[in-house]
Parts: sequence; structure tokens; C-alpha cells
Amino acid sequence: MNMVSRLARGQIAAFLILAVVSIVFVGGKYARLDNLLGFGQYSVFVDLPTSGGIFSNAEVTYRGVPVGRVGDLQLTADGVRVELRLDDGGPQVPASAAAVVANRSAIGEQYVDLQPTGSDGPYLAEGSVIDRKDTTVPTPVEDLVASVDAFARSVPADRLHTVATELGKAFDGQGDNLQAVVDSLNAFTREASDALPQTLDLIGDGRTVLDSQAGQASSIRSFSADLDALAAQLRSSDPDVRKLIGTGAATSDQVGALVRESGADLTEVLSNTQQVTSLAPGREPYLRSMLQLLPALPVAARAVAPGDGTIHFGIILETNNPPACTVGYESTHAILADMKRRDPDFDDTRDDFPFASDVRCLAPQGSVTGVRSAERAALADPNVAQPWDDKPKVAPDALNLNPIATQLATVMGLVPPR
Repeated sequence: MNMVSRLARGQIAAFLILAVVSIVFVGGKYARLDNLLGFGQYSVFVDLPTSGGIFSNAEVTYRGVPVGRVGDLQLTADGVRVELRLDDGGPQVPASAAAVVANRSAIGEQYVDLQPTGSDGPYLAEGSVIDRKDTTVPTPVEDLVASVDAFARSVPADRLHTVATELGKAFDGQGDNLQAVVDSLNAFTREASDALPQTLDLIGDGRTVLDSQAGQASSIRSFSADLDALAAQLRSSDPDVRKLIGTGAATSDQVGALVRESGADLTEVLSNTQQVTSLAPGREPYLRSMLQLLPALPVAARAVAPGDGTIHFGIILETNNPPACTVGYESTHAILADMKRRDPDFDDTRDDFPFASDVRCLAPQGSVTGVRSAERAALADPNVAQPWDDKPKVAPDALNLNPIATQLATVMGLVPPR
């Protein structure tokens, strides 16, 4: 019986010892006795201009995760040095991290939050110091209260009373309208939220449009310069523009009367003009050459008869130079021969005969007989190179016959001698 009692006593003693050890271990872990004794931690120091309300045993976090506790606070010559006891098993904190003293709640429970600028090393180690330029402390409550009090004192009480009274009058009885405004804002917010993908697409496409506009910057500047020149011209022509506007009504009345009186005839003329202009496509070079020569006609007429009682002109007597083109007109000759065969008295200068519309000069390029061909009309333009030598035409030096003509006129008695 004594043996059993001793065994039972031993078991009870072992159980008590195990229970005490377990309680001590669990209590130590709960109370963080190992940290209080300095085991499993390394110290990092933070230099602050003021404590910012931080206190010993406050929590230290990294990216919002607890990584240690605040240790001792020491006064320095220019601020406060705070010891941060970081857990060895926690994440590595970059040495570039900023230390921010923040408030966890409205009652002012401060803690230190380590906010890194990156995740690369080097990392904080035993004895590392976070410089004051990398720290932030909250605004002291007394400074905030003093600022609010100064702001309140700066507002005149009578004017504040006036503003409050006027606001009361403005919103008095406007509950339904305010509710409608709030409901409209809520509806607008919901619609904007529903259209967020389209809005993002619009912003992305807008960048493309802006990039294209940036690429056209030189063209836009040129257009602006031309527009400015046009505006300047209109400004300088202001009297003419005003006169045009003033006479515009009378002119429109006259045009209206012309249309009313000549409606049918004008319609026929325009119809015929349309048929004529329909022949222009493909014949631009010929028309260009003709229009270039037209201004010279009145000038030539003035030069021949300048109004001094004399006529000034020269005559070059030559025939068949260059010879007329006959290659390609064989069908016309065949028609004339057939007409003469049918009627020996046929005269092509007097009698009518069928017109061959498919004739044209078929002389090769470079032939002098083709100079009057309609297909060569474009070559009359001095800027068009000849197809046979690929060189622009150059007018030969003109022979001045004026002295000879003057002497002959004097000898013949056409003009008095000078």
C-alpha cells in the first residue's frame, strides 16, 4: 500500500511540475516575457523631432502587420530617440523605410508604422538608425485646438450669424428639393459607375486623338497663321466688305429678277453649259494652254494699234511651214474621193459631205507636221518638256525689225520723219 501511495505521490508531483511549467510557458508567451528579457528581438532607433505621443510598449507595424514593440524613449539635444524592438522572426524591413507615428483611433492610441519605398535591401539590423528626415509625427492636439480657436476668433460673430440666418432662410422648406438633388446625384453616380468601362475606353481613345492632334501640330499652326492672315485681310478690307454687304440686298433683288424673267432661257443656257463643261475632263492641258494665250490677245491688239495714228505689226510670209499633217486623215480623203466618183461636179469647198469624226494626226512624236495636232496642244505650255528631247521649250531670240520698218515707212512717206 505504501508502494502505491509513493507511486501516486510521484505521479501527482510530476503532474504538478508539468502544470507549473506549462502555466509559466503559456503565461510567458502571453505576457511576452521573452521580449521583456530581450530574447528574439533586435533594436532599431528612430530620431524624432518630438515624441508625437508615442509611448513605450506601443505597437510597431510593417505594412500593417505587427513586427515589434516600442522600447525606451530618450531625450536628445534636438528631439527624441525612440527604440524599436523588432522580432527576429518577422519580415525584413528595408533600411529606406520611413517611420510614421500614427493614431490608431480617435482617442489617440499611437503606434509606429514602418512604410517602405521598396522591398529591396539593405535591411534594418541591430543598431540601425532611421533619420529624422524619414519620419513623420502627427500634429499635436494642442496645436490643432489652438489653430481651430484662432480660426474661430478670426470669423466675425455678426457676419457668421448673418450667414447662418441666410442659410436657414435658403434651406427652409426646401427639404423636397434637396431630396430631389440628392436622389439625382445618387442616380448620376450609379449611371457613372455603370458606364465606367465606356468612360475608361473614352479616355484611352481620347489619348489616341490627342496624340494624332499633337502629330498635326505644325499643320494646325500653319492653319492658324493662314486664318490670322485672312482675318487681317478682312480687317484691311473692311470698307469693301461693308459695301458688299450693303449692296448685297440690291444685287440679290436684281439676280432674282433675272432668274424670274429669264428662267426658261437661263435653264437652257445652263443645260448647254453643262454639256460643254462635261467635255472638259481629260482636256485640261489643252484648256490650260488656251487660257494662257487668251490674255495675250487684248495686249496684242493694243500693241498693234496703240492709238497714235499708226499701226505696228509685222508680217511673216511663208506657206506650208511646217507642212500640214496628213497621216491619219486618210478616211477624209477616201470620203472625198467617193463623193467625186459619185458626182464629177462635186466641190468640197461648196458641197456638203459626210464628216469623219475618227480622224487625227498620227504623225510620230517629234515630227514637225504634228505641231498643230490637238493631241499636242499641251506641248504649247513652255513648262511642258518636248517628248522627243525631254527639255522645256525656250523661245528663240526675237529679231528686232523696228529700225528697218521705221526707215522703210519714212522712205515710203507713211510717217513724217523725226
